[in-house]
Amino acid sequence: MKKFFSKNQLFLSFILIIALIHLLPVTFDLAKRENNYTTKLMLSINYGSGAFANYVKDGARYYWNHYIDLVDTSVENSRLKAQLQQMEAQELMLTEIRLENERLRSLLNYRNSFEGKMVGAKVIGSSPSLVGHGFLIIDKGSSSGISEGSPVLNNVSAIGTVHSVSEKTSMVMLMTNPSSVADAIVQRSRARGIVAGAGNHYVMNYIEQEDDIVVGDKIISSGKDNVFPKNIVIGTVTRIEPDRGLKKAIIKPVIDVSRVEEVLIHLN
Repeated sequence: MKKFFSKNQLFLSFILIIALIHLLPVTFDLAKRENNYTTKLMLSINYGSGAFANYVKDGARYYWNHYIDLVDTSVENSRLKAQLQQMEAQELMLTEIRLENERLRSLLNYRNSFEGKMVGAKVIGSSPSLVGHGFLIIDKGSSSGISEGSPVLNNVSAIGTVHSVSEKTSMVMLMTNPSSVADAIVQRSRARGIVAGAGNHYVMNYIEQEDDIVVGDKIISSGKDNVFPKNIVIGTVTRIEPDRGLKKAIIKPVIDVSRVEEVLIHLN
């Protein structure tokens, strides 16, 4: 074999050259085709990346716009909520003013029905931690003609009596205070007794056994103790009990006297 190649070296070289000449077009064609495939692949990749970039950009723009819309909506909601709260506060204030005016008008009408001088006052202190149980502080004092013992009432019920006085304010002892007493009668039968405070209710003591008093009777001031004017409402009988040969009645106040906001003071 080695002898064959050495003897025919020239011939084989010629054959190789001819073969290479024929193979060159094929090689170039393959290279061209490979280049076309590469180009197409690069174009596809470029198109895909561009489309993806546009998708991301459009998505980002969409969500950004909607985020801005949400922020604007949130700001608007906050503004509207603040306006609503302001309107509710104004409505509450107007309601309070209306209710106060109604109470004051009613007190004025009630005051005009009494003989003698009456002074209106506002309650400025009622917390038990500040004034103790069974007391109120009002914004009128000796400079308004108020003195100790003056009866305090409103258009609904007896409230209490003035306990102590300063120039501009007074302390009122409520009728529910155990130290408070008032002469009273049964409105229906005119049976008489003494009403004393008992915390959150009253007790009418010293009722004679033969006196006509039943559950549901209205109890009013008698006007005979020089404290409350006559016919001031005190409360309603809820229970009657025996009491050492006499009777006593448990009285429910017409109102919670510890919660009043405006009062009238009957000047002595």
